[in-house]
Amino acid sequence: MIALAQVQAGSYAAQSTAIDAARTAARSPHAAAERGQELGGLHFADHGLEDARWTLELTCSADCSRAGSHVTAVVEARIPIPGVPRIWSDAQIPGITVRSQHTDVVAPWEE
Repeated sequence: MIALAQVQAGSYAAQSTAIDAARTAARSPHAAAERGQELGGLHFADHGLEDARWTLELTCSADCSRAGSHVTAVVEARIPIPGVPRIWSDAQIPGITVRSQHTDVVAPWEE
């Protein structure tokens, strides 16, 4: 039951990170990568997964600063599973990989 809760928390953290990173990139592309990393750190920490290894990849359908372009954030996280023995070595932490993505549209610049 604990392992299932851990994976569910990882799924929530990955999805929240993908949504916030895509929205941030769509509204301020110049700071998107750095801000996405900060947001991801907060989401994974909020779910008690400070030790999870995760990556964030941002891609754009066209120029990331052009209104109407699509920005996609993909988050992949290796969620450690408590109570599962280490079979191969101490370096290999047992876990499950979760993946989430979200696409947003770049907003028109307002002046």
